[in-house]
Amino acid sequence: MSSTRRDATVLTFSPAGRVLVTVGPAAVGIALAVLLPILARWLVDVGFPVLGVVWRVLAAVDDWWKVAIQAAILAVLGVLASVEILGRSTRVTVAPTGVRLETGDSVVTVPRAEIDFVFLERGSLIILDGESRQMFHGEPQADAGPLEKTFLAYGYPWRADDPFTDLYQPWVPYSGELPVAVEAVLSARAMAVRKKAGKEAAELRGSLEKLGYAIRDDGDRQHWRPLVRS
Repeated sequence: MSSTRRDATVLTFSPAGRVLVTVGPAAVGIALAVLLPILARWLVDVGFPVLGVVWRVLAAVDDWWKVAIQAAILAVLGVLASVEILGRSTRVTVAPTGVRLETGDSVVTVPRAEIDFVFLERGSLIILDGESRQMFHGEPQADAGPLEKTFLAYGYPWRADDPFTDLYQPWVPYSGELPVAVEAVLSARAMAVRKKAGKEAAELRGSLEKLGYAIRDDGDRQHWRPLVRS
């Protein structure tokens, strides 16, 4: 969803998208709490040969109060999932002078003069500067269509994909292709990525860029390239 105020456009969840994010996970949890015991008991009745411990436990949820407790637990987990989604997603404000990116309590403002490329990669919004450093990398609340339309309308250099994709190489630890300092940071970052430590991984990305290298993740695998002046 986008809304225009004065000389800026705010890109955030659509009304339907916000309802889906805020209510959807809890609603799914409640539905599972009600339906899974019914499915489990049906599998018992038909003599389904593969009935693990989980299914047997679910089949035992046969009183309304047991279903209610299970529904409450799954609803709380759904609410926590909603909080996580809202906390990591980014509200994007595009103006002629720059882009404001609000992610939870964090606010990043990128001046227009420093932006050379804007694109989406696997659902993440990425903004690069003139030396191909990442000025921002995050999950936008708005869909791809409104993002592209708005950035182009304000004259930003929107791209269909990463213009430097062909330069990336998979990281092979201590292959001799990279300086020792870069290898050390990549090793530390690989551990952070495996631990799902997003903040630490982002900080180490910044360290790599200071050493002259960009990084991209493919699952738990890291791909690197040298920084390029556009």
